[in-house]
Amino acid sequence: MKADILRALLQAHASGDEAGFHKAALQLASAESTAGHVRVAEELRAIIAKMPPPGPKRQGAVVDIAQPRGDLAEILAGAYRDERLGDVVLPDETRRDLERLLRENRSTGRLEKWGVGPRRRVLFHGPPGCGKTLTAASIAGELGLPLMTIRVDALFSRFLGATATHLRSIFAEMPRRPGVYLFDEFDAVAKARGDNQDVGEMGRIVTAFLQLIDADVSTSLLIAATNHSQLLDRAVFRRFDLIVPFQPPSPFQVERLLELRLGAFDLPKEELARLASETTGMSYADLARACDDAIREMALDARTHVTIEDLVGALEGVRRRDQHLR
Repeated sequence: MKADILRALLQAHASGDEAGFHKAALQLASAESTAGHVRVAEELRAIIAKMPPPGPKRQGAVVDIAQPRGDLAEILAGAYRDERLGDVVLPDETRRDLERLLRENRSTGRLEKWGVGPRRRVLFHGPPGCGKTLTAASIAGELGLPLMTIRVDALFSRFLGATATHLRSIFAEMPRRPGVYLFDEFDAVAKARGDNQDVGEMGRIVTAFLQLIDADVSTSLLIAATNHSQLLDRAVFRRFDLIVPFQPPSPFQVERLLELRLGAFDLPKEELARLASETTGMSYADLARACDDAIREMALDARTHVTIEDLVGALEGVRRRDQHLR
């Protein structure tokens, strides 16, 4: 794997791809950390921090080592992510759990000296739009690893037994290509066996998944995300080292999100607090969409400042949109 990173590093340099060089350098630091070379990893990250921001790519092309090739390209989408945990508004307890997870995965060598390893299997559950996918992306970004998203629609096949074969291909890739592997809509993969709609194949898929996750000894992280944890097979829960619930934001978290997204416009805090108290039931995704809509309104009016009125109108627009979806 390190040879792949070094190859990508040199190819990026040769082709003038500064962003690709930066990403490969981050992955090299992450690989050293995973190997237990903590000091080397820290030195590499310190050097990377002093590098100028990546500019536009010059002529030439770089091989994206995050992107799967061949048949796997149909069921896996790989990409490096720029998000960080600080970009996500989370309850304090959830943030502490995830910061601990990151610390463990940056200190593998230190843990293994004592016969333990980092937690690598995580289940996110909660309503849609509450930050599960963004949080997975931020974990990948923090660790300098590619986010490998499983395409659930491509995972399932009309041919008997092919879905389990696809799962085996994914798990076989995990030691070869370290990353954060995201099973979104996980209930489609691990639905409770014996369900009234089960036609036999689903039960075999769940059994295959349980066997594969038990046999996995890679250094990759596996994150499963579901909006419907009640549909999961009970045996699945025991396979996860960390189970993280996601909920719609509290008024305090809404206020923090609005400040994070619109902080550059210096909106009155008391007005943001008032609006936050009136957003009960809105998801993080709803709020982020409203912030983007407010910025669009500003830009279309050729202004340079978002107003409270822009935000109020955008929130109302999102509420109307959600009513049509019900």
